[in-house]
Amino acid sequence: MTYEVSVEHQARQDAAIIRSRVTREAIPAFLGVAYAELFEVLGEQGLGPEGPPFARYRDDGDAFEVMAGVPVTAGMAATGRVEGGELPEADCATTVHVGSYDDLPDAFHAVIEWITANGRAIAADPWESYLDGPEVPEPRTKVCFPLRPVSG
Repeated sequence: MTYEVSVEHQARQDAAIIRSRVTREAIPAFLGVAYAELFEVLGEQGLGPEGPPFARYRDDGDAFEVMAGVPVTAGMAATGRVEGGELPEADCATTVHVGSYDDLPDAFHAVIEWITANGRAIAADPWESYLDGPEVPEPRTKVCFPLRPVSG
């Protein structure tokens, strides 16, 4: 798949999140359980999502620090594993992957290559936002890498 990368401004977004440290193989199972728990807590609090669910990653070599999240308005009360978090305000290099989640690493690599080729630098951990549910035959997933400001 060919990826078109662009720079978009991401406004700061409050979120309900669950964090965990998992192996690459365990990420799908963790996300499935985490999203069910997040939506249950939001429902109990009478809150709805303010955007698509997302997952944010930090690869520490042995495993991944994963943050599963759902954008919300301010006012979500932490409960159990669910805590308040955010997606930062930043200019982000983004692309949209269409298809199997198994092929998402290709989109991440395409964005990293674009960042390098365009003299930019990654400012913080990337995330992916799920624009469609997993039941969609060719789901769309937006990949975002926050960028450092261009000095100039």
